[in-house]
Amino acid sequence: MNYAELKQTFRELKKTSPKDDLTAHITFTQDSYAEPYSLLSRTYSFSSNNNGFWPDKFSRSIFAYCLDGTDQGVRLDWYMEEEGNKDGWKVENCYILEQMQDAAAIPSLTQLNQDDGTVCYLFGSTCIHACEIRENGKIRLKPLTGDQSILGEWAELPVDRVCGYCTLLARYLNRTVEI
Repeated sequence: MNYAELKQTFRELKKTSPKDDLTAHITFTQDSYAEPYSLLSRTYSFSSNNNGFWPDKFSRSIFAYCLDGTDQGVRLDWYMEEEGNKDGWKVENCYILEQMQDAAAIPSLTQLNQDDGTVCYLFGSTCIHACEIRENGKIRLKPLTGDQSILGEWAELPVDRVCGYCTLLARYLNRTVEI
C-alpha cells in the first residue's frame, strides 16, 4: 500500500465511522536521513485518530512514535515529503496493522509457552514468538521473531511486522480492541 492509499483509507474511516480507529506503520527510506538507521528506527506507528485524517479539522497534524522507542510524539506531517515538505522523509513502505495477513485469525490463536519463558502465538498461517511482560495488569509483548506462510512457503517476517502483530496480539489478549 502506498501512503496516498493509506491516507485515503484513514480519511474515509473518520468520515464514515468516526469512533473506529486503525493503526499504521510507516517506514521511511534510508536516504531520508544523513546517517544510517535500523528498520525499527525508520518505522513509525500512528493511529487514524490524528487530526490529519479528520475531514473537519483545521490542523493536519499526524503524531507518531518510532518503533525502537527513541523518537516519541514526532509530528510526521512536518517531516514527510508526501505531506509537502521539500526534501522531506520519503516513504519506503506503509501498511495498516488490522489489514495484515491473518490479523482476523488472532481470536482463534493457539498460545504455546516455551521452556525458555517466551510464548509462541500461532494464528492462521502466522507464527509470532515474543516475551510476555505484565505491567499494571496488562500484557505487553516484546517481539522476538515471526514467520508466515506465503503461497505455501514459510518466510521470516521483518521485525517491523513482528512488532505490528505483537501490538494486535496484546490488544486481543488485553481485550481492549475488537479484531
